[in-house]
Amino acid sequence: MLIGVDFGGTHVKAGAVEGGEVLRSTSAATGSSASPDDVLDLIASTVLRLTPEPEAVGVAIPGEVDAEGRCWRLTNVPGFAGVHVAAELSRRLGGCPIAVENDATSAALGERLYGHGREHPSFLMVTLGTGIGAGLVLGHMLYPGANGFAGEFGHLNIDRSPDAPLCACGQRGCVEAFAGTKALVRRFKELAGSEPNEVLPIAESARRGEAAGLTIFSAMGDALGRGLSAVQNLLDLNAIVFTGGISGSLDLAEPHIRSALRAHTFAPPLAEVPLLASELGERAGIIGAAYLTTL
Repeated sequence: MLIGVDFGGTHVKAGAVEGGEVLRSTSAATGSSASPDDVLDLIASTVLRLTPEPEAVGVAIPGEVDAEGRCWRLTNVPGFAGVHVAAELSRRLGGCPIAVENDATSAALGERLYGHGREHPSFLMVTLGTGIGAGLVLGHMLYPGANGFAGEFGHLNIDRSPDAPLCACGQRGCVEAFAGTKALVRRFKELAGSEPNEVLPIAESARRGEAAGLTIFSAMGDALGRGLSAVQNLLDLNAIVFTGGISGSLDLAEPHIRSALRAHTFAPPLAEVPLLASELGERAGIIGAAYLTTL
């Protein structure tokens, strides 16, 4: 039985995985002021709730990590730059082997093994949430990149104007600065006067036909589509797969994604790439993380 951990900006989720199914799971909130040591302690305790003696644990983190499990940076979770996540967790878990990978890359592994990857040999797995990331699979092979940075879709620049919105990475005009949760909430407050804590009220507004909600999803879809146009012009993928909290409202953004693809791709076939919701849904991160230990 494999153990997978999906560490997000606000929660740690862990599951016991077998045959692509999450047999048991548990989760815990990280807290907005939690230090890296606090988070690592929480991850370890969450794993130990599943099994007192883990044999190996795969961990998906919302940032970049090198092959040895050392974190480069977690854009939306401060304090982790340079932290050796694998070594610190192994020490907390009795010395068991730890595999650490970017969360979107981990989700892409899960999708490759047990989702749309069974039909589509090359795809980009886009995670939509507080941050926007992506995992890349080429010819049925997971591709994390030479340094572990492949798939940073959220930080493709789509607006180079000096007044483009500031991204959490420090640059301006990134896809994430237009289509991440914080950007959507901020824009909705400007248009509607209320500030929701999540995307669901914005989606509900759009489904009621209200101008604020419709405008948000139009702008989100256009930003995603412009970024994906660059990806398609370079890679000509078989599919684009979406996961994460915002992906539940993909239908509201999809027409605008498609329109931007048609406007900005090099050739018409590139724009017609299938846009799919993950078959694994919220389980993709845990399942993919669990199978990191088998690579």
